[in-house]
Amino acid sequence: MFNNFGFNGSKILKNAEIERNMLHHPYVGSEHLVLAILKSDSSLCLKLKEYGLNYELFRKELINIVGIPKKNIDANLYTPLLKRVLASALSDAKENNKGIVSDIHLFLALLDEGEGIAIRIMLGMGINLDSLYDELKIKPQINAKQKLELYNVGTVLNLKVDMKEKVIGRDKEIDNVIEVLLRKKKSNPILIGPAGVGKTAIVEELARRINRREVPPMLDDAEIVELPMGDLVSGTKYRGEFEERLTKIIREVIQNKNIILFIDEVHAMVNAGGAEGAINASDILKPYLARGEIRVIGATTTQEYEKYIHKDKALDRRFERVLINEPNLDETKNILMGLKDEYAKHHGIDITDENICDIVNLGNKYLFSKKNPDKTLDLLDSICAHVKRKSITKKEVINIEKEVDSLIKEKERYVKDNLFDKALDLCLKIKEKEEELKALKNNSKTVISREDILKVIEDKSNIPMFLKKEELVDKIKESLDKKIFYQEEALKKLVSNLKLYFKMENNLKILLVGPSGVGKTSSVKVISEELKTNLIRLDMSEYNLETSVNKLIGVSQGYVGYDDDFIFNKVKYNPYSIILVDEIEKAHPAVLNLFLQIMDEGVIHDAHGELIDFSHTMIFMTSNAYKNKKVGFLDNKNKLNEAFSEEFLGRFDEIIDFKNLERDEVLGYVKEKLNNREVDYEKILEEINYEAYGFRYVNKVINRYNLKINN
Repeated sequence: MFNNFGFNGSKILKNAEIERNMLHHPYVGSEHLVLAILKSDSSLCLKLKEYGLNYELFRKELINIVGIPKKNIDANLYTPLLKRVLASALSDAKENNKGIVSDIHLFLALLDEGEGIAIRIMLGMGINLDSLYDELKIKPQINAKQKLELYNVGTVLNLKVDMKEKVIGRDKEIDNVIEVLLRKKKSNPILIGPAGVGKTAIVEELARRINRREVPPMLDDAEIVELPMGDLVSGTKYRGEFEERLTKIIREVIQNKNIILFIDEVHAMVNAGGAEGAINASDILKPYLARGEIRVIGATTTQEYEKYIHKDKALDRRFERVLINEPNLDETKNILMGLKDEYAKHHGIDITDENICDIVNLGNKYLFSKKNPDKTLDLLDSICAHVKRKSITKKEVINIEKEVDSLIKEKERYVKDNLFDKALDLCLKIKEKEEELKALKNNSKTVISREDILKVIEDKSNIPMFLKKEELVDKIKESLDKKIFYQEEALKKLVSNLKLYFKMENNLKILLVGPSGVGKTSSVKVISEELKTNLIRLDMSEYNLETSVNKLIGVSQGYVGYDDDFIFNKVKYNPYSIILVDEIEKAHPAVLNLFLQIMDEGVIHDAHGELIDFSHTMIFMTSNAYKNKKVGFLDNKNKLNEAFSEEFLGRFDEIIDFKNLERDEVLGYVKEKLNNREVDYEKILEEINYEAYGFRYVNKVINRYNLKINN
């Protein structure tokens, strides 16, 4: 029988059988059908509650009249009355709804019969069945919807939304949408805001309010139908088919004044259907929108609105803008506080207020690419899933259950062999294991720790959260001392700044100045190796043109290479990176200005308008600007102003000076590498030319002399 009733109808009938079984009644009757309908969370159930009919009251009245027999019958036999009700509902559904039986079909068929226990109980409760019947008959139903082309393409949000869900903190925006919909003309709100701030959720909440009758009377019978542009275009192969389909839908909406169209990503309709020789969807809709013959709710991002809709002034005038801003931290916390019970129930996990505060604060700090509340809700959901996955409680339960089964089999074997003493010992063990299993199941409720939150954030952001900072600094210091020679003071300052970086968790900006070959670039490479992090090395000799900025942040729209990759795109996916900018004095002023913004604000926008966050990066710049051909290397750091502006130099956390190499230092290093052999060290020093190149060619010359000596 259930095969003819579809999913919803079959579910109601199955629930009616369950109600019969719980009450130990001999037959499934009309009263059990009403109980099943009242236990659902449909729009009909809400309507019946307005008439004073709910599950608890109806069940109480049924028990008072019929009672609960002690003996239960396993078979589910339907009363003749209920069979007639089902046949009538099925016939009505086949005639008007393509055979899809709904709860309204079943309830109307029951009222049409006009008899049975359910009718008597409702009359006894004082329910005005005539008024209820008239209202259900007059109100547009699902069976009429399937005749419209609109319902073959779109989805009725009033039926799709989950009534148990809720939207928190958007009352002002929802009220603005309702006010626009109540206007006589141009009653078309368009929700504008960044992706993830909850534009679609606001429209869904409006559908819930309509279902709950929490809207002005003019919107009481409103139906919000979501119209996807992709589904509207699909299947239209020939010219004119798209226009014909859209025009037909518009006529249907005009005839059914209660229908409100919802077009998510509304900017897509600007080009939808605009093939060669055809007009697009927006051109078709404009006259109807202007005259107020149809109502449309649109939703799009700020960027797409400016790109497509705002440029089309005629289309822009048809809509009333409703700005949806990203909620602040306190508002986001309130949203998550209101939804935490639903997530806790779904995942079977305890979620505390402290967890919510940590999720909002840490998510806002480390996840920069998305907007609240979407990113924090995703984070909460991911953390709950992570805790469930790593929970070993289920495995422990399975292992103990297997152990108990094994002990029971062993006990039965001892009993068969008349070894009762051993069997008794096993009974005691089995009892202990069963108590352990019971205690484990009772304490199976898992909780979220701060480590769980940090672990999920680390996976999402690619920023390490569990660094042993003190150990890392000691390890870096040790490696620098081994690999960088005769720069004790510079290395000391460098390590001191690293300690401060790990403590403050702000981006680090250091300028390393000094002659060539003394260890500036090598020091940064050593730090990168020890931290095992992504190193982005930029040689500024390649960035000496004004257009070099395009290599870093991409090419502006309209120019060749707009879709090409760019260097700082790596920072989006690896925020915990080291950026090494070599020989900064060779860069074009436009490139220096870009780095000025990075060091000042910690963020920039690429050519696509997307945010790049540098708040967790280390920026090291090297410079040979000390070098002056006339007077050699200058010791006064104020001379840097000749190469860089004070504004630029003031952005660095510290400027570290790598000193010139002394003759005795280089000579001592060479002697150590050559094991103090008798060679012409003066000649070696001339070949090395340490004053010009530092340590850059020392090892090459030493290797050559070692080769000569060994041969």
